[in-house]
Amino acid sequence: INSVPERLFKIIFVGNSSVGKTSFLRRFCEDHFFPGTAATVGVDYNVRTVTVDHTQVALQLWDTAGQERYRSITKQFFRKADGVIVMYDITAKDTFTAVKQWLISIEEAAGENVPVLLLGNKTDNEKEREVPMGMGDHLAKDYNLIFYECSACSGYNVEKSVLHLAR
Repeated sequence: INSVPERLFKIIFVGNSSVGKTSFLRRFCEDHFFPGTAATVGVDYNVRTVTVDHTQVALQLWDTAGQERYRSITKQFFRKADGVIVMYDITAKDTFTAVKQWLISIEEAAGENVPVLLLGNKTDNEKEREVPMGMGDHLAKDYNLIFYECSACSGYNVEKSVLHLAR
């Protein structure tokens, strides 16, 4: 197997603060979960090479800060994105409400053709759920998004969702 990736995909992560973007990336890239992860300042990125349909693909995963004051930085990153992941926390309804605003930002900066994955994180915390799965599913259908629920804590759907986007 040729270990040199044949393609490079730039994938941007967005979503409100504390929805679990950094934890998700760590789970995906290192297969670890670190409770108490600090807020991301500005932008950070990781690379992981995966095999998608017999092709080696390097995924350059950009983690962005969820805080409002970083919103302008985030917009610049959308320009060359091959895909965007919008994450919300299923236990915090306001993070789901904010998804539409993120989608508007993405469309303004990256255009309508960039594939978007909508991810509802923290399914390991089912008893505190505030956003029913059907709401995420409905929003995804309205905006033509790929939709998964996942858990950065347990690893549920972490790899599957990103590989779906990469395809």
